[in-house]
Amino acid sequence: MTDYASAQPVAAPPKRARNWLSLSAKTWFVVTAIGQWLFVLYIMGFYGTRFVNGGVAGFADTHLPNGYVEGDTVGNIAIVTHILVAGLIIAAGQLQLIPAIRAKAPRLHRWAGRFYMVASVAVSIAGAYLVWSRERVIGSFIQDVALTLDGVLVVVFAYLAYKYARQRDFAAHRRWALRLFMVVSAVWFLRLMIFGWFAATGGIGIDAETFSGPFLYITAFAQYLLPLLVLEVYFRAERPQNKAMRPHVAGLVFVMTGLMAFGIAVVSAGLWIPRIF
Repeated sequence: MTDYASAQPVAAPPKRARNWLSLSAKTWFVVTAIGQWLFVLYIMGFYGTRFVNGGVAGFADTHLPNGYVEGDTVGNIAIVTHILVAGLIIAAGQLQLIPAIRAKAPRLHRWAGRFYMVASVAVSIAGAYLVWSRERVIGSFIQDVALTLDGVLVVVFAYLAYKYARQRDFAAHRRWALRLFMVVSAVWFLRLMIFGWFAATGGIGIDAETFSGPFLYITAFAQYLLPLLVLEVYFRAERPQNKAMRPHVAGLVFVMTGLMAFGIAVVSAGLWIPRIF
């Protein structure tokens, strides 16, 4: 959602509207970067430490359902790939969103982007394998389907982002790369939604024991469809013919960013930071 260099010149919007839209995108990026780096620290500090000390078996004493299953070598490799590589993916994704890196270190941008796409596809495949190969301990079939659909979107968006980069259609590449970022970040968005909802409502619509319920059925899909929807509205507001909608879209982005910041604060205080230490 942050500004990307475009291969084609775009007519300049009115200064005030352009600044609000740009400011909303930059604010979203800063909040997202803070929240995702906290998530990386949690992954590396909690799961990474256990993996270094005890290998995959170190995941047995975590809250993960079926995080470690003795004798299931393929599944255990998949869980390691899915969790630990996720931290590297998030780091690479953040590099992709920084304009200075794209402008001053294009080689780093390209290689980080290649890693991001390949690793995201690998982690998505590993996640889908775990969903359908292991007995469900918590959650529901609806949530399994939603997670699998997210994995499919990761594969499709990664292919399209790579395709347009190869064709040097950087405007199209930018759009598909940002869509890829949203679906790759779905599990992160889901945590913000769930913890923010618990803090605001006490968990209405959530069965904490089975990790199911109406709210979780909705967020199973909303974790990636809602960010994609806001992103598409943002893309429309960038078009020269839609300059009148820019202040309204900027307001929408500010509101969503505020909700994200609330979710980040709640999940960081309640889960990530305590488990790191």
